[in-house]
This record gives sequence, structure tokens and C-alpha cells, in this order.
Amino acid sequence: MHLIDVTNSYADLVHSQLNTTNATYVKVYSLGNTSVIYTESNTGIGIALENHDRRIREEEVEFVIKRLVKDTDTTYTLTVDKSRHVVEIHIDK
Repeated sequence: MHLIDVTNSYADLVHSQLNTTNATYVKVYSLGNTSVIYTESNTGIGIALENHDRRIREEEVEFVIKRLVKDTDTTYTLTVDKSRHVVEIHIDK
């Protein structure tokens, strides 16, 4: 699995996130067919995984956490939609 930085292809999304939320940093990654949106603010970190074609696998969630979360002892909250096409990871600072 490889995370590919595709932030430049999502300039409108990044601009919208920075202007309408308290986010101070936004990155967009591709993990195959899964999009990964990483947002950071003064109060926390949010990572959203989204795949319209299939359910998001547990291995993908673990991989993203391992690659994007620097402190491995951090506790986080997972929110999963019913179809498991969207998974959100929230980390308080």
C-alpha cells in the first residue's frame, strides 16, 4: 500500500476546508481507490477515508494511522458509516 499526495488535484476542497472550518493544515492522499483527507487544527487531527466502490478494509485504516499519526501511543476515536464506505479518525491534541 502506498499513500500518494494528491493535494494539488483537490485545490477547491483544500481551500474550502481552510476557509469554512478551523483547520490550519489540509492534505489529500490517494490509497488506491480510497481517498484520505488529513486535516489538522489547533484542537485536533481528523483523518477521513472514503471509497465509493467498496467497503474500507481494516488494514487500510491501520496503515493510514501508522503512516500519518506520529505518536503511536495516541488514543483516537473511529466513526464508521453503516456501509463502511466512510471512516473518520479523530485525535484530540
